[in-house]
Amino acid sequence: MKNIIRTLKLVIPIAPLRMTIYLLLSLPGAILPAVLLYLQRKIVDRAADFGLGLPLSYYMGPVLFLIGTYMIQKMFELVSRQYMEFGYFRYVFLGLDAKIHQKSAKISLEHYDSAQYFLTVEKAKQASMFLVFTANLAIMSLVLIFNLISVGGYLVSLHPLLILFVVMVSVPVILEKRKGAGYQSRLMQDLAQAGRRKSYALGLLSTAGSKKELAHHGASCYVAERYLAACREADEKEGSHIRKMGGIGLIFAGIRSLFHSLSVFLMVWLLVTGRITIGGFSVLLASFAALTGSFTQLFDHAGEILQTNIMSASFFELMDLEVTDGRKKMEPGGEVARLEHVSYRYPNEQSYALKDISLSIQKGERIAIVGENGAGKTTLAKLLSGFLLPSEGVMELGGVERSQLEENSIYEQISAVYQEFGRYKLTLAQNVYLGDTTKEMDHEKISHALEWAGILLGNHPQELLLGREFGGTELSGGQWQRLALARSHYRQRPILFLDEPTAAIDPLEEMAIYQRLHDLAQDRTVVLVTHRLGAVRGADKILVLNQGSITEAGSFEELMEQRGYFYHIWNEQAKWYREG
Repeated sequence: MKNIIRTLKLVIPIAPLRMTIYLLLSLPGAILPAVLLYLQRKIVDRAADFGLGLPLSYYMGPVLFLIGTYMIQKMFELVSRQYMEFGYFRYVFLGLDAKIHQKSAKISLEHYDSAQYFLTVEKAKQASMFLVFTANLAIMSLVLIFNLISVGGYLVSLHPLLILFVVMVSVPVILEKRKGAGYQSRLMQDLAQAGRRKSYALGLLSTAGSKKELAHHGASCYVAERYLAACREADEKEGSHIRKMGGIGLIFAGIRSLFHSLSVFLMVWLLVTGRITIGGFSVLLASFAALTGSFTQLFDHAGEILQTNIMSASFFELMDLEVTDGRKKMEPGGEVARLEHVSYRYPNEQSYALKDISLSIQKGERIAIVGENGAGKTTLAKLLSGFLLPSEGVMELGGVERSQLEENSIYEQISAVYQEFGRYKLTLAQNVYLGDTTKEMDHEKISHALEWAGILLGNHPQELLLGREFGGTELSGGQWQRLALARSHYRQRPILFLDEPTAAIDPLEEMAIYQRLHDLAQDRTVVLVTHRLGAVRGADKILVLNQGSITEAGSFEELMEQRGYFYHIWNEQAKWYREG
């Protein structure tokens, strides 16, 4: 119930005027059925007077009014349906998408290191559809309530005892739907785990990467059996549910028969005793099915709202993610970063990725971070760039404690090339412009950045579309990485982060790229993460990581003189080139 209220509070303000128009277009469909019943009674009662010599208009007037009212009702129903789809709900969908993106923009980038976060966003996008359904069902339920009030009110105006008629029609429907909704809710909960296992196994069997590996290992049949087992489990639970509902249905069929018999008895008694006319009796016969249908729809909507409420929970899971952001802005100073006994552990992990890290980076320094895979190099770079917050210890950026800084003010000081760079299916110029969209696109600056990165793909980068998906040009892995370097060149910020900036570039071109990076790094603070030790000789300080700790620190010459771990891995890498 809580999420239903939250859904309405969220959806209604997105397009309140359009929602009001939709409701007003729907209301005639709720009120006009009572008018149709009134005209039907008039037609039957006047037909009973046939032969009294009254003019034809006396008999035909209500008929013509009924036809006109019916046409007006159908016209409003058609217009309201069209407006619902094209004039209202599309705007709600867009509004909910905007809220997802607004929330994502506020979420700390620390969440972006978790696969669970991306799953939460994906589920929130899917759940937004159910929020729209909930709002639509709420409006339709409101319209049905107006319909029941108008029809019920008209019947009571014929005779006060007909309030019993309305009650006897509604009670069996209410009891049956309430019981059915409880069973349906429990079924959905029982099927949730089996449904997830079905989806997961089906994804493994239909996704290119996993399917290829499963086929190679001959494991496709094993996974297919897991899928079929989940299907059998779901079928068994549904079968049990259907059998239970069948038994309950028989019981309620008897209850309905009893109440309907009482309703018919009341109708006949009112007619025989002259308390209603033959026209009123015909109205009761017509309204019997109408009231039953309206009550059934109303409780169907209530059950569907409960179901969509469950489905929409993922949307609020994203909305409820805690947003932690400071209020101070990072200003470049003499000390870019200072860490004191900092440790970091990724969410849901038992071991620490970094342990007891203490260091200081001064403005203009060139820092290299080296170590084996899994040593914690990238994690340390993410901490220094403000991407992550320490699990323990104190970290200051620009002289301000990290938790007190606005994330955007940190990123505004940084230009970066990460190992996992983006491959954007946009034009070549737009790919570079993504490096700094806070200003107007500078085509001359873009051309200079592309030339600096060694990307020579024609003279019209603003027209060259990249990516085969949209009929554009596909780049090699090395070209995409050089394009990421061009973005960093275009951005021009005082702090430069480079995480394996030449990982996808041919070794013959690597030194030329590093020379370009050397030029780019002039008068900047540089943090370089790499496992290629030849690139670190010009660093002011080399930090050697091993199993999450800094084991050595110093210049290249100092570390070589120490003959420690760095000296060992330097000589191990050098062997490959000497022995080759």
